[in-house]
Amino acid sequence: MHLKILVSIIVFLLLTSSTLTAENKIDENHAPILEKILKATQLIDEDLLQSFLKPLVDFAPRYTGSYGCIKAAEYIYTQFKKFGLNTRYHNWSAFGDRYHPRLYRSQNIEATLEGVDDKIIVFNAHYDTVKTTPGANDDGSGTTAVLAAAYALSKLRFNHTLRFITFSGEEEGLLGSHEYAREVYSRGDNIIIEINADMIGRATTEESGNQIHLSISEDAEWVEEIFKEVNNLLHLGFNIHNYSIDREGRGWSDYFSFVEYGYESIACWDAEHDPNMHTPRDNLSNVNFSYLTRYTKLIVGVLVILADIEPPPLVRIVSPQIGYLYFDGMKIKPVKSTIVINDIWIWSETISDAEKVEFYYDGKLQMVDTTKPFKWHCNKHSIGKHRIKVIAYGEGGFTSTDYIDLRIINLLLKK
Repeated sequence: MHLKILVSIIVFLLLTSSTLTAENKIDENHAPILEKILKATQLIDEDLLQSFLKPLVDFAPRYTGSYGCIKAAEYIYTQFKKFGLNTRYHNWSAFGDRYHPRLYRSQNIEATLEGVDDKIIVFNAHYDTVKTTPGANDDGSGTTAVLAAAYALSKLRFNHTLRFITFSGEEEGLLGSHEYAREVYSRGDNIIIEINADMIGRATTEESGNQIHLSISEDAEWVEEIFKEVNNLLHLGFNIHNYSIDREGRGWSDYFSFVEYGYESIACWDAEHDPNMHTPRDNLSNVNFSYLTRYTKLIVGVLVILADIEPPPLVRIVSPQIGYLYFDGMKIKPVKSTIVINDIWIWSETISDAEKVEFYYDGKLQMVDTTKPFKWHCNKHSIGKHRIKVIAYGEGGFTSTDYIDLRIINLLLKK
């Protein structure tokens, strides 16, 4: 696939250096991005991560809605504000999954580092726990990485906007992240990629200490290549194992809330099964801080690059939107599934320029649009469920796909 070659060339041109240490002389052509990576990652050390994780563990258990969860939220909010970031509580209420059949109310914490343009990179973790655990690795480790990244990157400025988010309600069915993803989707936020960190701190052997797992959505392979390049650049020594995210399957962490709304995602995990998860043994001794530090440096380096380079032409169907009833092309009200009565125009947008966008109806090509705005008039005789898919094509053979499932009732075709 041309994509890997394209990304490798981009990253090589930006980052080429024999070894990357504070003592190296940075080539003038690569100085801006290299200096940002150096400045940010040199701030990440074990002492910093321990200083963030210990208070979170002290507030445990942080199960959603509890006093410990509220105090942890206040602590995270205070840290983000100290970094000078635009910080807010995102309050939500939702019913839990079948194992938690009750109404929950809680808050996510969002901190924003504004960029030059409106493109957004999201880095998130969940700060809640189950009732039986201090939650050091699950997911104090991910929350600590988010705090450390926010601290280091807040001292720099980037082309794109960075959002650092900690969610509650994850253990009850991805509640906080689902409400957040639904909000930003309805608002039309221009999210390039969401990176989720959940349990990234356990490594009890030399072998597991050199392994990481990434779960990757279909159009995020180019970001995986950046992970590999930064791993080599910083000499972190990780073997990176990748797995595909199934949009129609089951999600195991907050990344899936974004995937359900069509966003691209990479979920970061440690490579070792954690027998202490959801037990009183998930305390500070369950976290390998050397491993967590290296992992956090890797993510921070990736965020630096993502926040400054132009992304490929990722495509999104922007209308109709998931979870609404449409009548004669007009959005009427929220519903559980997406329902269209009569005909409708399918509108898609691309992040960065695309050469063309193809529109498919149940797998059959209907139209190729080569000029913005990319759209197609869906006027098919129907009373049933159909899948609309779009494929955008960019330079170097890059392709990006999005789809939406619609229940269409259209008996009288428009001419």
